[in-house]
Amino acid sequence: MPLQLASHFVAFIDLLGFSEMVRIDCESSHAPKYLEILYDAHLRAATLFSKDLDSGLTQFSDSIVLSRPFDLACLADFISTIAAWQRSLLLDGLLCRGGVTFGKHFVKDRFLFSKGLIDAYRLESTQAKHPRIVISENLLQLAHPTVEIGTLNLIQEEDGISFIDYLAIDNQNEKEKFSAAIQTVMAASPNGDASVQEKMRWLARYADHKLGTNLSGPRFAIL
Repeated sequence: MPLQLASHFVAFIDLLGFSEMVRIDCESSHAPKYLEILYDAHLRAATLFSKDLDSGLTQFSDSIVLSRPFDLACLADFISTIAAWQRSLLLDGLLCRGGVTFGKHFVKDRFLFSKGLIDAYRLESTQAKHPRIVISENLLQLAHPTVEIGTLNLIQEEDGISFIDYLAIDNQNEKEKFSAAIQTVMAASPNGDASVQEKMRWLARYADHKLGTNLSGPRFAIL
């Protein structure tokens, strides 16, 4: 039977700070610090997405590609599962960014051929910028009105970009747990890297909005 391309939801997700973690572990004379954390993150992703027998998972280096056959009835679950994985990463001190869209996609026997992946990667590299996973506007327009967009685990920022609302947490104990995790991530970030600090400022503002924290502080100060 000839190989076929079929429409899928596709997410491309990049782990932030991966090259630095590899450098630290490879140059250290002590036991690896990040190897086990990253491997556990890989296993959790495999476990989470194996619950959907139609989903696909490909991991390489600092990137993960998630897919499932295009079915708008399954979009909410696809997004919610990604959010759950983002939260698990955060508790391990890891951040990610990415893009979710749809397109023709084929994966078999470790071979990947995908227009959806190319478009999702473009979202990650040009729009995500911060520790967030962006949803393509084309996917949202296609989903409406079949899917009530307000029921999806999404939030829209002032730049007009919609992304997965991974800090949508109601339980107060859980809010405190994630607030502590975010503070740990921020404290561990290198102060001299302007790009990293911009991501931390964004994360602080997002946490303030969702968790009621006060991490971002005043934007201006008198010299």
